[in-house]
Amino acid sequence: MMFKKPFLHGIIAGLLSGLASYVYITILKDEFMYDFSQIIKPVNVFGAAMFTSILASILLTISLKVFPKRGEMLFNLVFGLGVFASLLGPMLFKLPLDFDKYLTVIFPTYAMVLHFFPPFIWFVLKPFFKN
Repeated sequence: MMFKKPFLHGIIAGLLSGLASYVYITILKDEFMYDFSQIIKPVNVFGAAMFTSILASILLTISLKVFPKRGEMLFNLVFGLGVFASLLGPMLFKLPLDFDKYLTVIFPTYAMVLHFFPPFIWFVLKPFFKN
């Protein structure tokens, strides 16, 4: 029963961040002709948003159990560092050689923005799920 609120927090944050990511991808594709769907499938982005948000809720719960006084601070530090470390993926990703040269410059920025939707929305919703 203790994990019900954090799990709900993770699910709702995941759904909202997945939706925000989908809107972002759609706008860039429709308005700016940036179509990276061959490399990043929208369903994968949605799944990653769900996974990140639920994992954050699980890790916060564990952190608070193990370190009751400093667990939240430790979690925030680890979560923040994890998000920034995840940015290495898009920066180091090698696009196919036949990919448009202009889009190869834009891809890291495009993908890095997607990495910030789950933690941002998770932290925005966090006060609603406090005990």
